[in-house]
Amino acid sequence: MYHWFFWQNWSKSEKSIFWAILAVLLFSVAAMAWYTYYGIDNVIHWDILSELDEVAKISDSFSDGQLKFTINGNAYLVKERFIASMMQTNTLAAYGFIGLYVVGLNLLLASVSAMPRYWFLGGMVLLAGILVTFHLENVFNLTNQTAFLIAFGGFAGVAFYFNNFNKSAGFLTRLSSFLLLSFVAGVLITGFSKINHPLLAVASYGLVSAIVISVLFILLVSHEIVASLVWVVSNAGVKGRSSLSQFLIVSSIYLLNVLLMFLERNRYIDWNALPISPIVLYVSSLLLGIWGFRRVTEESDTFHFRNTGAWLYLGLGIITTATIAFVFASGNDPLMEAFQKFIIAAHLVMGLAFALYVVLNFIQAMQKGLPVHRILYKPQFLELSLFRLGAIVGMVTLFSLKNFYIYYQATAGYYNTIANYYKTDNDGVYAEAFYKEALHADILNHQSNYGLASLAMAVNDKENTGAFLKSALDKNPSPYAYAGLSKILQEKDMFFDALFTLQEGVRRFPDNQPLLTNLAWLYEKTKVTDSTLHYLTLARENCTDCDLAEANLLAFQLKYKKNKASENRIDEGMSKGDALQANLSAQEINKNTLPGPIQLRTDSVLNVSQFALIYNCTAGKDLQTPYTARVLKRIQQKEGNQSFYEDLEFAIASQNYYRENKLEGLKQLTILANDSTSKKRLYNQVAGMWYLQQGIFDKAERHLLIAGDRASAEVLQKQGYRAILAEYQETQAEEALKNARTKNDFDKALAANPLNPLVIARVTEFYNAKIKKPGDAYLFIFNALQLNDENEALWKLYVQQSLKIGVENYAIDGLEKLRALLSPTDYQAFLSTYQAQKALMEKNKVGFE
Repeated sequence: MYHWFFWQNWSKSEKSIFWAILAVLLFSVAAMAWYTYYGIDNVIHWDILSELDEVAKISDSFSDGQLKFTINGNAYLVKERFIASMMQTNTLAAYGFIGLYVVGLNLLLASVSAMPRYWFLGGMVLLAGILVTFHLENVFNLTNQTAFLIAFGGFAGVAFYFNNFNKSAGFLTRLSSFLLLSFVAGVLITGFSKINHPLLAVASYGLVSAIVISVLFILLVSHEIVASLVWVVSNAGVKGRSSLSQFLIVSSIYLLNVLLMFLERNRYIDWNALPISPIVLYVSSLLLGIWGFRRVTEESDTFHFRNTGAWLYLGLGIITTATIAFVFASGNDPLMEAFQKFIIAAHLVMGLAFALYVVLNFIQAMQKGLPVHRILYKPQFLELSLFRLGAIVGMVTLFSLKNFYIYYQATAGYYNTIANYYKTDNDGVYAEAFYKEALHADILNHQSNYGLASLAMAVNDKENTGAFLKSALDKNPSPYAYAGLSKILQEKDMFFDALFTLQEGVRRFPDNQPLLTNLAWLYEKTKVTDSTLHYLTLARENCTDCDLAEANLLAFQLKYKKNKASENRIDEGMSKGDALQANLSAQEINKNTLPGPIQLRTDSVLNVSQFALIYNCTAGKDLQTPYTARVLKRIQQKEGNQSFYEDLEFAIASQNYYRENKLEGLKQLTILANDSTSKKRLYNQVAGMWYLQQGIFDKAERHLLIAGDRASAEVLQKQGYRAILAEYQETQAEEALKNARTKNDFDKALAANPLNPLVIARVTEFYNAKIKKPGDAYLFIFNALQLNDENEALWKLYVQQSLKIGVENYAIDGLEKLRALLSPTDYQAFLSTYQAQKALMEKNKVGFE
């Protein structure tokens, strides 16, 4: 129990510090796992490009009692595809790295300051080397090493004080002192620096020292898995029964698997037999090393584990883990490969060396079944350091077989990191220079090529963008590079090259939704609908953004009239995104509510999907938008929505006509139909049908002829159709007013039929006789005449109501209009009625006086 829980006898403060630092280490392990999982996605992402496609749609239908008419409208479909972003610098990861690096460095200093002299001097040399790599002179724009000397003097001075004058100081005191000094240094760097991102610069330049420390730590712990196998075999052994064969079997299996990983990573074989990541080897060794390093220090009497060894190990572990995490978070593929190859090689060669060390030193003890794990670091013949040295020579030999390519990869990764810093600082010249230096070290690395492509993309240099993206595909291709290269080729009118590029990308990444989606989009441009549907279906089956995949598939089905399957699937509750909701709203399915809520501030600039959703829900009768015409007008007038202005005007007119104010909607659409150039035919056709729905013959005929809808116009021109419309209006009036008793009933009837003279006459009569508001009745008639100024019945009502409210001059104007509309006989008949009404009103007035 004591072996595993070695901290049981520690003081409470030591336990607290240990657990706090261990938590930091575990956090760095979690961050490394996170960034390792996402890889290149940490610095490149997919942007969504939405575009509109228009389809015909029946927005309403009605019948005049004999014929049924449909009001043709349009709906907008949203099609979305993926655009690879430019490469970004993961600044959050960089700041996290430098923070953890400083914490680990302070742990090292706190440990070294309590060690014997030679260890202390070695630690100070290491500190000087680390501070040199930070290039503090760049931070303060100096031409000398003053900043380095001040920093080294401060940290080395505090360490010297503890090592020589205050040796009894506890670990917490030493660590707190170095942390405080680091905080002061950080404040000075950020407060007095002459550059924009000083901590990012320190993290980028200081990476080289972190790499060196990481290499040393990986070598330190790379034997721990074999050491744990010794513990397992020896601890489970029976005294008197040999455990040697068991150890040789399990260690051989482990080392054989690591050998296969080494051969695969270095491309000696291409079996893809072992999906295990080298990071798993590292994390296993890191965690096992907490106990293993304790055994090394205690059994070899190197230094005291409780006072210094534990903190030294945790500090090295934090620095190494944070470094690897930062490398993966940066998408720095040459350095990622270098670390993985080094981890595998170290575990292979160091593991083999340690196995030989165990066999040569403890073969007799293992044959007797003795607990070798208790004396593992107390060799009888050969010291472990000899085997470590031999392992290092073996590793150098292995790397020399590839001409030390791992070194050039690490160099390229370091230059990439510096280039990323300068790109963040908007210094394209230096960024380009360092990316090209990285290419000199590793010409096919993805990050340098994609970074240079991003720089070229920023200045719209298509030639270089395409060239660098193509180079990025040679060794470590990514879906982003395929998508980016295809886009550049499209922009250069090299359509089929773009198509072939995406096809190659899909062969390399068959489950990648963005590539499948973009390939389907290209196929649709060539009108190859079968291939389009095939890749859209594959994109949905392999979707990460499933709303987008469903939206695209639904758009295709609606455009090519294949929407039955989509209805069945979408009804399962997929509607979430704006694009999917917009396409759902374009279906020829009667619904009373939206597919889902519209999340939009009324002062917002519309994106394509939001516009399509609002338009589809407003421009037809069936769906309902939560926005009133007034709110839609405010959205329309937002400066950023100017590209949607005309369509939104039609949507506002439709909102008024179908839901709020039919007269206002008709008026708006009439103006729009006269002014519009792009959709004049559509707007006139809809206006004609709206007028026909209200029983207005002349205006319906005129708008339908302008729209080119001769079939409907010819129906109106049939002999006797005016009489049919008259009967239609009578039916409308009868239906609307059959149960009208209250003001609300009459108002609803008028709102539904604002141009029907029979309805207006009944409403006027009600307002005059029942609620004594002839002025309001006059407005109903006046408003109707603005859109139906050829209707004789309305003009008669207008004259009579004008006379009733005492505006005789308005009545006279109405009589002039009637003179032109009526036959002389009919006019004289109405004039007689008018004069009689006028005389009666004057008589009543005199009697009243």
